[in-house]
Amino acid sequence: MARVAALVSAVAVASMLSSCAAVLGAIEDRLPPPHEVRDGMLFQYYAPSARQVTLAGSFNNWGGTQGGGRYDPDIDRMGDTDGDGIWMIVVPLPPGRYQYKYVIDGGVRWEKDPNNPDTDVEGGIENSLVVVPPTIDYDYEVVTGTVISGEKRTAVGSDAGEDAEEQDVVLEAKLPGASAVYVAGDFNEWNAETDRLEEVEEGLFRITLRLPPGTYEYKFVVDGTWKEDPGNPDTIPDPYGGVNSVLTVE
Repeated sequence: MARVAALVSAVAVASMLSSCAAVLGAIEDRLPPPHEVRDGMLFQYYAPSARQVTLAGSFNNWGGTQGGGRYDPDIDRMGDTDGDGIWMIVVPLPPGRYQYKYVIDGGVRWEKDPNNPDTDVEGGIENSLVVVPPTIDYDYEVVTGTVISGEKRTAVGSDAGEDAEEQDVVLEAKLPGASAVYVAGDFNEWNAETDRLEEVEEGLFRITLRLPPGTYEYKFVVDGTWKEDPGNPDTIPDPYGGVNSVLTVE
């Protein structure tokens, strides 16, 4: 009789666990992928046992991990305000393509978004992908990791003055799979839509700029994502844990 009772109890526990798993799965499955709300793009992740969840992606230098920086758990912290295990954050992303992951408990786990089937690969690692359309209706600032609000950036290091003779400077980048590549930097007030590189052969992009002598910081904007120049070892830290590439015209 005791064996029968134990068996019934085990079956009941298994049934309860199965029901709990089904409920948790239903909660997770009902969360939508990132989408536009009033103040930006809403990201949601279900992690009831997590103590902390942050959002890391190509838009915030992966929480500080790219460009020689370190992951910072204070960058884009998500909140579980209702205590229901659903962590949320609204980020005013500009139009573009962004890879991202959710970081649990200070980096214990980096997870793709289970509610978003769209993915992309960077450095051999698959990440979730969000595409922010140009039709968004919220206010945003260009995410460069370089421009400090209210401060105009200019080239430095030139002793020749405004009358210095401009020179042709060729920038080239090998970016397989990219469709649109721009360069933004001190020389064009960090405008991401002015100077587009030409694809001279498959995956190889090039542009010629007319610049006076000086030292310039810049980044490439690859399909809406800001990246340092992969072929330029000269870099300088930016204020957000990443780096800018450095170009010197003599």
